[in-house]
Amino acid sequence: MRTLNNKGFSLIELLIAVTVLAVGLLAVAGLQGTAIQGNSHGNTISQATTIAQDRIEEIRDMDYAAIVFNPNPNVETNVDGTIYTRETLVEVDTPLSDLKRITVTVRWATNRPHEVVLRTIVANGG
Repeated sequence: MRTLNNKGFSLIELLIAVTVLAVGLLAVAGLQGTAIQGNSHGNTISQATTIAQDRIEEIRDMDYAAIVFNPNPNVETNVDGTIYTRETLVEVDTPLSDLKRITVTVRWATNRPHEVVLRTIVANGG
């Protein structure tokens, strides 16, 4: 009489393993789309921050007297041909006298409105 050799996998075990592997791969593929969207949003925030920082550096390089108060913020649309709107507000004697507070806000809308706000203080004489 001959005995069966039970070495190896049965067809059902193989089908179950392939099904588990397929479910795992589909989950990873779904996460890939979310990761791409997150990276894109991070890139957009980085660009907005750079646009705001560029404006702050322009103002900090100006003479103190040339930085003038304007109660209405200076608004620039499509900055550098992009989707961003940059708003610059100069406040005089804020928070103390002989200081000017500069607020630069960069706004954009993709799926919903977003903004990045940077502030700095410029002192008279330095």
